[in-house]
Amino acid sequence: MSATVLVGTQKGAMVLRSDESRTQWSRSPLLMKGWLVTSFARDPSGRTYAGVTHDVWGATVMASDDLKTWTQLEGAPRYPSDAKGNHGHNRIIGAMDPMEQFSAGGRHVDQIWKIHASSEILYAGVSEAGIFRSDDRGKSWHPLRGIDEHPDRDAFVPGFGGLCAHSILVDAHDPQRIWVGISSAGLFRSDDGGETFISKNEGVDSSGEGYCVHSVVHDPNDADVIYRQDHRGVYRTDDGGDSWSLIENGLPQSELSDEHRCSFGFAIGMDPRTHSAFIVPMAGDSFRFPHGGRMAVYRTQDRGESWQGFDEGLPSDCYANVLRGAMATDGSDPCGVYFGTTSGSVFGSADRAESWQTLVSDLPKVLAVEAFTSG
Repeated sequence: MSATVLVGTQKGAMVLRSDESRTQWSRSPLLMKGWLVTSFARDPSGRTYAGVTHDVWGATVMASDDLKTWTQLEGAPRYPSDAKGNHGHNRIIGAMDPMEQFSAGGRHVDQIWKIHASSEILYAGVSEAGIFRSDDRGKSWHPLRGIDEHPDRDAFVPGFGGLCAHSILVDAHDPQRIWVGISSAGLFRSDDGGETFISKNEGVDSSGEGYCVHSVVHDPNDADVIYRQDHRGVYRTDDGGDSWSLIENGLPQSELSDEHRCSFGFAIGMDPRTHSAFIVPMAGDSFRFPHGGRMAVYRTQDRGESWQGFDEGLPSDCYANVLRGAMATDGSDPCGVYFGTTSGSVFGSADRAESWQTLVSDLPKVLAVEAFTSG
C-alpha cells in the first residue's frame, strides 16, 4: 500500500508519494509558495484542506481535490471587529507583526494552527485562541461559543508563541464530544458540541507554565484514552480527561529552565491499529533539540507503562526540533510514522518507528505533517 505525506513549511507545502513498499519516494514542486502552511486535513470525499497564513493577506484556508491545484476558500475564520483581545497574546503577536495588522489590539485570527475534518464538519483551531466550525466545506465559519465565551477566558495565559488553539479531537462515536488544546490554558472538553467547554487538567503539573499542553492524540476506537505531550511531561487519561497519569517510564528526562525534571517535547502520534503511541523527546525547554544531538523516536505498546527508543536511520548529530504539528501516522499495517524538523528534513518509517529513512531535506522549517495511504 502506498502512502502520501503532506508537508507544510514556513514558505509553502510539498507532497511526498511512495511506492507500494513505502521505501521509494517522489516529491512535488513547492506548492502554495510564500504561505506559512500550518495544518492539513482530509474530508471523507478526499478533498484536502490547508491552514495557511501570509504577512500581507493574513490567515485563511485553501483546498485541493488533486493535491496539485490549491484554491483559497470563499470564507475564513474571523472574529467580529469588536471582540476583546488578550493583552498578553497581542503583545507577543505584535512583536512579530511586520505589517502592523494587529497593533491596535482586539481579537484577531492571526494564524490557523489546526484544521480538523470530522465527517462532513470542518473545525479550525486558531490564534488568538478559538475554535471555528464550518458545515459547508469551508465556505463559511462560525466560532464555538464554549471557547469564544468561556467564563475563564480573561484568565487564559498565552504560551511562548501566543494564545493558540492547536489541538482538536472529536469522538468518532459521539461527535458532541470535542477536546481542544490551548497553550497555555490547557485541555478543554465539550460534551454538547461546543456550546460549553470544561477544563480537563486534573493531575497535570501546572507549576511555572500553567497547563501548557503541547499536543494530544486519542484512540479512535476509545476516545476516552488520550495521550498528552505537555510542557511538563507525558500523560495519559482513560476517562476522557477527567484525570491524568504521568507515563514516563523509559523516556529520557531533562531539566527545564525552572529545574523541574520531565520528558519534554512537542509532537505525539498514534497507530490506530495497535494503539501504540510515538513521541520525539527534546533536551528541555532551553535547548529544544534531541538529547545529546541524537534524534530518536520513542514508542509505547502498553499504554505508556513503558517506552522504547528507536534511532536506526536517524541523524546522530542533529540540533533541530520537531514541532507539535509535524508528526503523523498513515494508519497502514504496519503503521507508517513520519515527522519533520525545524531544519527542514522529513523522516519516514514503514515499520512502526523501528527503522527510518530521510524522505526529503533542505526544506524551510517544517510546521505540519499529515499522512494517509492509498491503493
